Amino acid sequence: MKLKKKYFIIFLLLTKNIFCQDVHLTQYFIAPQTINPSAFGVINSFEAGLQYKSQWNAFTKGFTSYSAFVNKQLTENSKKFKGFYSAGLNFGYDRSGDGKLTTIFGGLPINYSLRLNDKQVLTSGVSIGFAQKSLTSTNLTWGSQFDGFNYNSNLPNENRNKETIAKLDLGVGMALISKNNDKKFAASNESSNTLGFSVAHINKPRYSFDRNSKERLLMRFNLYESFNYCFSGSPYSISPSLLVQYQGRASEVILGGQFNYKMGGESYITGIKKTSTIGFGAFYRYKDAFALNAFAEVKKIIFGVSYDINTSKLRKTSNSRGGLEIFIKIKNANHLYKGFGNW
Repeated sequence: MKLKKKYFIIFLLLTKNIFCQDVHLTQYFIAPQTINPSAFGVINSFEAGLQYKSQWNAFTKGFTSYSAFVNKQLTENSKKFKGFYSAGLNFGYDRSGDGKLTTIFGGLPINYSLRLNDKQVLTSGVSIGFAQKSLTSTNLTWGSQFDGFNYNSNLPNENRNKETIAKLDLGVGMALISKNNDKKFAASNESSNTLGFSVAHINKPRYSFDRNSKERLLMRFNLYESFNYCFSGSPYSISPSLLVQYQGRASEVILGGQFNYKMGGESYITGIKKTSTIGFGAFYRYKDAFALNAFAEVKKIIFGVSYDINTSKLRKTSNSRGGLEIFIKIKNANHLYKGFGNW
């Protein structure tokens, strides 16, 4: 087990070098604006939420991640003005490994949404953020501390107590949001689609603890597709989605969907929601994990849970145990139930 743990720690450090400023969540669709700064403010005029994930702690000191966000539409969406502005705040915290590699980051996404027609909105956004990374190296062991036969903590090493770096981080993105009809009321019964593309770390911030190093964090390219299909006259709907990310030689692909069931009814005159929704889904992260999730929506509050089942080569050590993830989200759904605003 000790040997497996050592190999895992090496893997953990390499992975964090690739994604050292990004919190990776299975239920990424809960806060798509953390991936694309333009993917909010159209369907819901206000959103706020919190996500938590714990991964691989069953057999070593893995990841513990928190992500929080709040978004608000700033200007009125009406027939007089074809566009409107939205802004938000994103915050993330992640700690992993014996070295307690800690990343704290925040962002201010700002976007502009332009109505193309009665069925489509084109949004564009920027994210201005910061990232701080720290490492407590006194808990680590180094190759120089092995004398050829045994480990000797008294031998010279690279322990430097605690290292900290902080950098500016910038991102941009665009998204096309569509609905399939122009009903003004009870629009929750209509299908919709979101297609987005974004680039994170466009300024390529330096991230090495070595002050003499010229290493920079590579740009991360994201493609996001989310589709909601509501069966006509039925309380059932499905929501498939796809996320593709590239950063240097690293990539991540998550494909899956949710099955939703709406209980109760709503007024076709006022559009006031009087329903509750429950659902479950499954997602696959290519060559890494298979995840199951479930959620419930009561009024304007959504909460849910997911669990990753490890499918990579690491499953021999993890016994296929991955990570638990939970979330809670509050939304103002006025735009969801009156189409795209007052158009």
